[in-house]
Amino acid sequence: MIYYPYFRGRQYDLKALTAFASQPHKNIVPIIEPVRDVPALPKTIQYFIDRSQPLAVIQDPQVDHYHFQAAQRYPIDGLMKTPDIQRAYVLTPLLPPKHLENSLVIVQHFADLKLFLDHDWLPQSTTLLVPPEARIRRLLKGRQFGHLFDHFSVPEHGFEFTSMPDSFWSNDAQFAGQYGEIGFGDYLTQGATYYERGFPSRTVGIHLIYLKGNQVRIRHFISDQHADFKHQKEKYFEALTKTVNWIAHQPRINQTPATASLQRLAQAHHFPGMGVLKSLTIQHHLTIMNRYLSHEND
Repeated sequence: MIYYPYFRGRQYDLKALTAFASQPHKNIVPIIEPVRDVPALPKTIQYFIDRSQPLAVIQDPQVDHYHFQAAQRYPIDGLMKTPDIQRAYVLTPLLPPKHLENSLVIVQHFADLKLFLDHDWLPQSTTLLVPPEARIRRLLKGRQFGHLFDHFSVPEHGFEFTSMPDSFWSNDAQFAGQYGEIGFGDYLTQGATYYERGFPSRTVGIHLIYLKGNQVRIRHFISDQHADFKHQKEKYFEALTKTVNWIAHQPRINQTPATASLQRLAQAHHFPGMGVLKSLTIQHHLTIMNRYLSHEND
């Protein structure tokens, strides 16, 4: 069973991936969709290569402007020839079928998949990540596929998480096993929707997944203040205090190097910026999913 976490190639996503690549892990193949021509992108890919860690990189990005640049200042084409780096594509009607041999293909729409199957444009060597729909599973009988799903449902206002601070996240490994899938993917706690620029929120939230029984669950730690967009630092400490109090009572399986970093930040009363906080929650997510998979694959 393989886990395919889906990232956009933003600075702190790449920073989290680099930190995670230095840890021993099995059966996790991150997917990066490049969005910016930044030096961190080839550096991250090279970091995975140097450690013989698998990684997939989208060749036809669908968001932001990376795909429309005539030439990249920080090219990655040469790195794509390395065996550990897999070419991946988002399936669209304009995608040339000649690229798809031994590739990873992200399917977003039933009609696109049916078009390619009807014309025999998808090689058997292609691995597909598809929406978890019964009509799609019927089309793919006998093929290598897994599902990709956005589990992170964001309310209109972040403080609404306080009405349900703890909830089910997924049992994706069991679901995939039930239907003979090779794996599954998600968009972590960032969601599938892409925003070109970040924006302030009335609340500061820290979202951590954790293991309980055979389930992956999620816990939301939300700042008390949410009347306006001010006082981001104070809101961060409100959410962080709740987070570390919860971490202190968790079993070892739910404590990670990232949660230890959150505890140190709380002890030092240090605000490192929202980007660092985002990177730590991503690192925690990947570590927990690695433990989840290790249990399922035993």
